[in-house]
Amino acid sequence: MDTTKKARTMTAKGFLHKAEGKISADAFLKQHRAWLETGELAQFTSPILAKLDAQEIMPTPALETIRAVVLGHHLAVESAKFDEKFANPGKAKGKPREEKQYHGTIYAENGSVATRTTEDGEEKDLVFSSDNAGEVHGWVDRRLFDGAPTWHGVIVNTKMIDKNTGDNFTTNVLRDDAIARILKRPTSAAMRKTAKTSSKLSWGMKVTNDRSRFSGG
Repeated sequence: MDTTKKARTMTAKGFLHKAEGKISADAFLKQHRAWLETGELAQFTSPILAKLDAQEIMPTPALETIRAVVLGHHLAVESAKFDEKFANPGKAKGKPREEKQYHGTIYAENGSVATRTTEDGEEKDLVFSSDNAGEVHGWVDRRLFDGAPTWHGVIVNTKMIDKNTGDNFTTNVLRDDAIARILKRPTSAAMRKTAKTSSKLSWGMKVTNDRSRFSGG
């Protein structure tokens, strides 16, 4: 049985994810130079690397420029996929699935979709869909609670359009707000006060001091 692992092909999303590491800009660019010069974005990233080689730009600004190029490309591709998915829902293999009304996505600081690593070492996008709004909001809160400080969530209502913008209704979820909701303690149950009983009869005679005297007529 062949146990060798197939080498992963670098993608724009993978590049953005790795670029968040603590490795220096110079070392990172050297590590991924082959992909930058021959990959899907070579025509855009190669000129930046050429300027770096000519010492016209320093490694850190070069990396930031390349990240911006890769991010712009990645967002454009994801947007095109999203539009295609809604425009042609019948192209999916097998029986077409009805799109869920609420779609939640967790985003990293650089704008890419945040991911989680499975037990098999595979990276999965943090996305979740449901027709239950509360279920999606709860999922987004939990993912942000467990995630990085720079993450944020976006919930899209795929079946409601904002008349002012013409886009789907969208809710941005901040991590601080999600944490506050997770940590919020449930309020204690309201206690009904019961009347205290007494052994005294309600019609018992009450005696008061009366200093008035009868003056006699």
